[in-house]
Amino acid sequence: MSVSERLSLVDLHIATLKQGTKAKIKHTGQIVELIRVSKHGISIVAFRTGGEYFISNNFLEPIFTLH
Repeated sequence: MSVSERLSLVDLHIATLKQGTKAKIKHTGQIVELIRVSKHGISIVAFRTGGEYFISNNFLEPIFTLH
């Protein structure tokens, strides 16, 4: 994969954070559900163990599933 292809995929990842989908926290690998996604760079996520928290979109990457 070339550098330009990789950069375009990074742009695609940022654009695909959507409310109601699952995402992974980059640093810890935890899977969270996106409750609300803001255009201003902050999302509200719900952990599997419970609780909703604010987190920066920069720390999230969407989970892609193929059906």
